[in-house]
Amino acid sequence: MKKFMELWAFEWNRAKRFYGFLIILVAGLQAYAVFHEYRFWKGSYERMLRAGSENTLEGYLNNNGYISFDAVTNNSFFGFSIVTAIFCLLFYAVAIWYQDWTGKDRFSFRLLSLPGSRFSVYAAKFATIWLMITGLQALQIGLLFVEELIFSGLMPAGVYMDLPLQSVIPTSSPLSLALPGSFSSYLFYYSAGYAALTLGYTFILMHLSVRWRGVILAGVVASVLLVSALLFLRTGVSSFLYAEEKYWAAISIHTILFIAGTRINDYLLKNRISV
Repeated sequence: MKKFMELWAFEWNRAKRFYGFLIILVAGLQAYAVFHEYRFWKGSYERMLRAGSENTLEGYLNNNGYISFDAVTNNSFFGFSIVTAIFCLLFYAVAIWYQDWTGKDRFSFRLLSLPGSRFSVYAAKFATIWLMITGLQALQIGLLFVEELIFSGLMPAGVYMDLPLQSVIPTSSPLSLALPGSFSSYLFYYSAGYAALTLGYTFILMHLSVRWRGVILAGVVASVLLVSALLFLRTGVSSFLYAEEKYWAAISIHTILFIAGTRINDYLLKNRISV
């Protein structure tokens, strides 16, 4: 445990600059979305006045209706901030392995030579990504409250419609993946995400341990998993299950893949990588 905590602190210290830049980028894009929507409303209202239309907010409401915070969450810059955060985290999840293996000083060898279980190296890198994801989720919740407060303050009281934050998250937007509307959705999305991250690390370790043979083997494993999923869907077996049974079957599959991937990663680190 001591080795894990030291390695986790080391990985987090190495990631903090990248993470700080990502936080600033996400907050900046979302702040721009807030002011972009306000300027868009203000411009359309001023154009209505210059055109000689009704010069009251009531007249504007008759033609355009109320505006709420969902105008911001539906903004393309807001959605782009979420997508950017996801891709940046995926990039870093891969980079934290290869930056150690491809460095001139072969830093990975020194990591793996430390006393204690080698699995601590893997666990520290995985825990760093988990902490970054959880931190961005907490940040996004805080940003939503602040952004809603700013946007409602900019808009005239007679035009703005105050809605619960949960109701202004579009179900088809990237924000609904980052902040699912229910615990069941959260459990489904993130169990799938962490299982996929674990398998991704398995493919990386295969490549790092046996090079191109590992890439080929990883491609075969990925193909088998994909074909198995397609066959399961096309055979119609899932049609005999209730919605709740399908849900828990998916959670079980995610859990099995996560555990299996973790065991394989432990084996690769202990037996297939030499220092």
